[in-house]
Amino acid sequence: MNILLIPAAVITAGAGLAWSLRKNPSAAAIAGAGCCCSGAAAGLTLLALSYCNGSLPVIQELFAIPILILALLCPIHAIGYLAGHGSERSGSFWALFNLTAAAMLFVTMATTRLGFLVAWEIMGAASFGLVIFDRHNHCSWRAGWVYMMACHAGAALLILLFFFPHTPGWMFLLAAAGFGLKIGFPLLHVWLPEAHPAAPAPVSAVMSGAMIELGFFGILLFGITPAGSNTLYGWSFLITGLIAAPCGIIFAAAQSDLKKLLAYSSIENMGILSCALGLGFLGTAYGLPEMMITALLGAATHLLNHALLKGGLFLGAGSVYKACGTLDMDKMGGLLKRMPRTGAYFILHALSLCGLPPGSGFAGEFLIYLAAFAGLSSASPAIIAASAATLIILALTGGLAAAAFAKVIGAVFCGEPRSQGASEAAEVPFYMNFPIMILQLLSWIVLFTLPLILNYAAENIFTGYDFVILPLALSSAKAAFICFALTILTLGIFVLRQIRIRKYGQRISPTWDCGYAAPDAKMQYTATSFAQNPVDFFRLLLHPERKIVRPQGIFPGKASLEENIEDAGIRCFWQKIFHAAGKIAEKTHSLQSGSLHFYLLVMVVTLIGMLLFAVTQGN
Repeated sequence: MNILLIPAAVITAGAGLAWSLRKNPSAAAIAGAGCCCSGAAAGLTLLALSYCNGSLPVIQELFAIPILILALLCPIHAIGYLAGHGSERSGSFWALFNLTAAAMLFVTMATTRLGFLVAWEIMGAASFGLVIFDRHNHCSWRAGWVYMMACHAGAALLILLFFFPHTPGWMFLLAAAGFGLKIGFPLLHVWLPEAHPAAPAPVSAVMSGAMIELGFFGILLFGITPAGSNTLYGWSFLITGLIAAPCGIIFAAAQSDLKKLLAYSSIENMGILSCALGLGFLGTAYGLPEMMITALLGAATHLLNHALLKGGLFLGAGSVYKACGTLDMDKMGGLLKRMPRTGAYFILHALSLCGLPPGSGFAGEFLIYLAAFAGLSSASPAIIAASAATLIILALTGGLAAAAFAKVIGAVFCGEPRSQGASEAAEVPFYMNFPIMILQLLSWIVLFTLPLILNYAAENIFTGYDFVILPLALSSAKAAFICFALTILTLGIFVLRQIRIRKYGQRISPTWDCGYAAPDAKMQYTATSFAQNPVDFFRLLLHPERKIVRPQGIFPGKASLEENIEDAGIRCFWQKIFHAAGKIAEKTHSLQSGSLHFYLLVMVVTLIGMLLFAVTQGN
């Protein structure tokens, strides 16, 4: 029996209890959140005991770990988030939340294609209900229907994959398209920037941190076959990742909605993960063990780090929304003074996700960089070119990610408040920040235990390549020690500063104000103006539409800048398809003449055609 079956059953029971207690919101919240947390804790405990007994981790358990961690921590944040934001419908929320988490676990445990498809569809239907939880918001309904259409389109492709015979190449392409709709591959990502801002923040944390990653699980489980071509798999993953990573972060940097920025950042991170898998398969195909091992280990590390860090960022965004009542970064500012704990945790998560040392996100990207450097020593010109392109694109992506999150930190937490909601914001309760803090600590644990993980991989998985893994583990141990020392030094400086302030008091003096005696929020950058230069640089891709009211006169009374950036996938691809479908619908609409005689004629002609087809087939 699968060790995660009981935890999944406990979480499912929580969904039933929450729904049965829906007329008592408090009891429903206790039952739903309690069962979800206890089931997830039991699952993590069983996995830990299994590893202690010498069991090797498998791909199903690797993808189940982020689900269990987020299912354990996100309900704690959700209790505070729902207060005043739909707590009267706690029964339906917790029923759908638990059902989504349980379905995700059943996806990782499915042993048959039919069972997998059923669990996959339940996951999509339950999460659809969570996306439209804010039922009075028109944008939530629009996002929900876009998400549901993406789920059904993916399911149709999966039915073709599961129940019809295909060659290995076609199996991979169908899996990449069907599961790519969940991952958010280029042109298939349009639901992501719509659904994440609409869904409650704890739901967005689970969907971005764990659900979209299950798309890669599906591709690896059903699209990769021993008879297939590792070359096809490698190049497909790599090219897709090299497109998704930079495009995702470019669109993220241009957003003024906080959760929409995080959603596009998820597309970027899925692109990085795709690059890692591509390098791993290419290393296998071209006989480059160093490239294969470091890439696959980098993919696993990045998968865990993304779940922890992006989950924490979405929870932090939920705390900001709870305090300000808006997700528009142009209306925020100065929140670090008013929400110091939320701001500190959010900044730590953001810096780590950018891949900046000593943050934990650096660990996975470091291994992916090593894989690309290993490819430069190949005898194949194609692999050398691919490795060089990967290094350049990942470096560009990392720089743009740092710029995007610098915008978030500056516009949201620094400066002066730009709206009444921001000026009246107050710190959320400690229990809402507790899950974010734990996710940050877990990401540091991943960083500090990476050398142990590499040694474990050398001794149990890649036994024939110790000459590669052991020096890498040693260098990773040194890097982890340096990161640990820098962290302790930073904390020490902070503690000494606090001691000095308590002993001697804090020195307060005015900053340089450029000659203005009364600086206000109008003198600082907004999120839109901060990103104007990169938006202009990538304007051919972003296609920004601006409405500018320029200042007039010596003492201007009014000036404004509004910017709208439409998704390139919708603008360049889906709009054309919808336009063509509309034209076809207009042409076929004439067939609905309302004449009974015409309808009878169509039926008779169709019947005659079917009979002729049967006769010809019989001969």
